Amino acid sequence: MRIRLDLPQSVLFSMDIFVRVTDINYAGHLGNDRLLVYAQECRSAWFHSMGFHELDIDGCSTIMADAALQYINEAFAQEHLTMDLLLGEQHKYGFDLYYLLRRGEDEICRIKTAILFRKDAQLTSPPDGLLNKMK
Repeated sequence: MRIRLDLPQSVLFSMDIFVRVTDINYAGHLGNDRLLVYAQECRSAWFHSMGFHELDIDGCSTIMADAALQYINEAFAQEHLTMDLLLGEQHKYGFDLYYLLRRGEDEICRIKTAILFRKDAQLTSPPDGLLNKMK
């Protein structure tokens, strides 16, 4: 059975992505390895939009604890795509982030990552400064 990711409703951030020739695999479409790179770019841009860096969010760094991808359609070189970032379940040490990569209304891929926070080599709760900016 294929993995299915149900997206949360609230979009935190969106960014445009231009598919480069170097993002294409031997089959002639967007390579699956690039999708996690796109997710990191989006997550990093979101943190930056709030004045943070993934390695320093009020003294904490982030860890991507796991990832899941649900492929829906192919994408090709020279296409302009949009990636939406959505907030999933929040927990003691972090939260789940979902990403929707789309070409207009056509979905390309859904991605989920679990983001944890670490300070002084220990897992910690997400910093209040970040949580306050997410409201």
